[in-house]
Amino acid sequence: MATQAECEVFINQIAPLCVKYAEAYGYKNVSGAIGMACLESGYGLSRLAAEFHNYFGMKCGTKWTGASVNMRTMEEYTPGTLTPISDNFRVYDDMESGVRGYYEFLELARYRNVREQDTPEAYLSEIKTAGYATSSTYVQDVLAVVAAHNLTEWDKYMTGQENAATGQQDAQKGGYNMYSRQKVVDYANSQVGKKESDGSYKSIIDTYNTLPTDQLPRKTRMQYGWAWCACFWSAIAVALKYLAIMPIEISCYYLIEAAKKLKVWQENDAYIPAPGDAVLYDWDDSGQGDNTGNPDHVGAVTYVNTASGYMVVTEGNYGNAVKKRTISLNGRYIRGFITPKYDDSAIAEPDKTGGKSISEVAHEVIAGQWGNGAARKRDLTAAGYDYDAVQSEVNRILNGSAETAKNENSTDQAQPTARKVTATCYAHKFDGGVAGTYITTANLYCRNDAGTNKKALCLIPEGTKVQCYGYYNVSGGVKWLYIQFVMDGTQYTGFSSAAYLKKA
Repeated sequence: MATQAECEVFINQIAPLCVKYAEAYGYKNVSGAIGMACLESGYGLSRLAAEFHNYFGMKCGTKWTGASVNMRTMEEYTPGTLTPISDNFRVYDDMESGVRGYYEFLELARYRNVREQDTPEAYLSEIKTAGYATSSTYVQDVLAVVAAHNLTEWDKYMTGQENAATGQQDAQKGGYNMYSRQKVVDYANSQVGKKESDGSYKSIIDTYNTLPTDQLPRKTRMQYGWAWCACFWSAIAVALKYLAIMPIEISCYYLIEAAKKLKVWQENDAYIPAPGDAVLYDWDDSGQGDNTGNPDHVGAVTYVNTASGYMVVTEGNYGNAVKKRTISLNGRYIRGFITPKYDDSAIAEPDKTGGKSISEVAHEVIAGQWGNGAARKRDLTAAGYDYDAVQSEVNRILNGSAETAKNENSTDQAQPTARKVTATCYAHKFDGGVAGTYITTANLYCRNDAGTNKKALCLIPEGTKVQCYGYYNVSGGVKWLYIQFVMDGTQYTGFSSAAYLKKA
């Protein structure tokens, strides 16, 4: 028998999916269906539910062409007399397909009147009359579940009366979105600043551990002192009750495996994510081909700017705290992405507010959140920032650590190479016509990717010979050649603007 905690976890997983598909198929009541799922599946603990994702006890019938499993069950063909039988039951891939399958099953002609019933009593009476169940007390049994868990609260999602899950009405649907990218972004960012040194990070661990042990992956409770980046992502899912779409784990490796089971894993590390996705890293990435190594870290993507080529990731256990990281799209170390299936993908632009440190605002500028040129200066000034101070910090972050030539012989390309420095971003384009030897026409930064907003590896002196093998990226309509050269015994490979390079 399911514990109260197990009942609540199951309801919070399956109810949003029932609402989603009840609305999609035009039903007026959903609490009856949620109650049926609870009763038929033993709150998700029955073998048919746990292994085969059939939460409504649906048999195959003559029209089912999918996978099936033969199981024993009891039928009450004569009131008061239970008859044991074996029959074939429908098999589904996951919880969502199981719920969708239920509403597809109700498309059979004999259930056509169920759609119009707007109370659980009428809904269940009609479904019983149509022959869904043989139990003589089926309606009363399901209604007892509905009452025990106050499931009629979920009917409000169908009528637009209330939105306990997201608080935002979807005017186009006339109902409410259940799974919102914005809610994930907001929750992740609300945790920024929590850290180990003052113990505030423990609330993240505690949130994850609110799930009963039997519902935790591998039945393992998170402990203080363990690496907690995966727990941070998982705690967001637990707090928002998004377990149906967001995989949870306290191990990055097992988090990927859980994402695969939910069919929300994106292996391609060149994928452009959206806010609300998760990015996993492999710090041992060789930079050759698609990264398939063991993951070391994970964070929630909270901002993406394809024009600037950056994303912002809010991460737990980043320097023993919740912090934001600004990284290049399709950069090195990206292992892959988790891409939950949200109902609501709307994302608001970050607020351009005052009161932040110069360093924090400078990182936002680099990520593209404050625009460019005169618009950037206007908005920064309007928010109360010293534009020159912010721009100076931007330049320090991007160019301050760039190596410079030590003497006039620094760029002799015949010198021996003692070490290598290579951009962590990849060149995406190739044109044999741009391959060749070039000479810099000015002192020129070699950067980690295309664009003046990318970190500089070094400053190349004017007149230096560099080699391009035909690869390049584009930023602002300008080609940035992927070049290679030697300076002070170091072989550099990175990007420089073609505007300051001429063929030798």
